[in-house]
Amino acid sequence: MSSKWELDVQYADLMSNHPFGIALYRPQPRSLFNPGIVGYFDKFGAWNPIAHLEDEEALVAKGLSKMKDKLEKAPVDSGIKWGPKTSSDVREKKIEFSGGLNPIPGIPVTASAVFSYSTDKDDGAILLTTSPITFERYYHSTPFKNWCKENALHILKNWEEVKEYGLWMVTSIYSTKKCAINLWQARRKEFKVGFDTNIATLGELGPNGDWHLSQKDEGWGEYTTDGDDKSVVFLEVSNSSTLGFWVRHPTIKRRKRRRRRRTRNH
Repeated sequence: MSSKWELDVQYADLMSNHPFGIALYRPQPRSLFNPGIVGYFDKFGAWNPIAHLEDEEALVAKGLSKMKDKLEKAPVDSGIKWGPKTSSDVREKKIEFSGGLNPIPGIPVTASAVFSYSTDKDDGAILLTTSPITFERYYHSTPFKNWCKENALHILKNWEEVKEYGLWMVTSIYSTKKCAINLWQARRKEFKVGFDTNIATLGELGPNGDWHLSQKDEGWGEYTTDGDDKSVVFLEVSNSSTLGFWVRHPTIKRRKRRRRRRTRNH
């Protein structure tokens, strides 16, 4: 595993406290990475598509069978709003400035609110997104598993990388027009973010709106898209472990071990 892919895995593991699926350290464009796409991430964390299950012409051209089971799409939810998403040990605190002055380089004095994000642990992660978030998914995992079972031998023969990296069949995604991600591996780090609007509500919402990053804070990656495209920040996959190849993602394996431990404890 390359050091680049290790960062992807670490970020996904840190953000597994959220119920949205696997978090992507390097967001993928929704135009190329959406429910129904099949492929794998290589050792560098780069996405390698094989086919889209709704593109019958491409499936046939690559020697793959068409879907025999009907794929049913759930209604698209394009009105989701949420605040910053952080790993479980990150603390969020609103900063109050005396006299109303904001002395943080990079954050304008017109910012409605400034928050700090910190942790005493050795690592942490933050995801900032603009609203609205779009959620797309298919109903049911059985059609994916049936198709995978029927095409397993052909896939393993023609895309041998799947033996090492596993097959990813994307069943749901969360996407946004703009996002920013920070992952750190140092104790007692703190980051400051200014927001143009401040929505202080319960539940998933928190500080919201466009953001401004402190020029003193390093490690941020910001992603924007052109036209109507969006960046995928979370995804779910169908896992066909019965075939002997599956999504080989350490975060997924750790989740399974946690569930087994909780079951034994009960």
